[in-house]
Amino acid sequence: MSKTNHEINHEDAIRALSALKNDPHFKRYIEMRESMREETIRALQAPESIGDTNRHFYITGKLEAIDEELDIFNKL
Repeated sequence: MSKTNHEINHEDAIRALSALKNDPHFKRYIEMRESMREETIRALQAPESIGDTNRHFYITGKLEAIDEELDIFNKL
């Protein structure tokens, strides 16, 4: 199995996201991701996550990915 990399024109991607910004379905998606962010923060505070280093780093990575995605959307 081979992995392929596709070239993405970042300007086109930004234009597409900017066009979607006012779409009600896209706004609902943002709300869903914000909800997932809050759930991830709660999971990070759970005793199981605090006691297990691997789980802690896994959940921290999830949180970082969600935050990065939301930051990109907020910059549009």
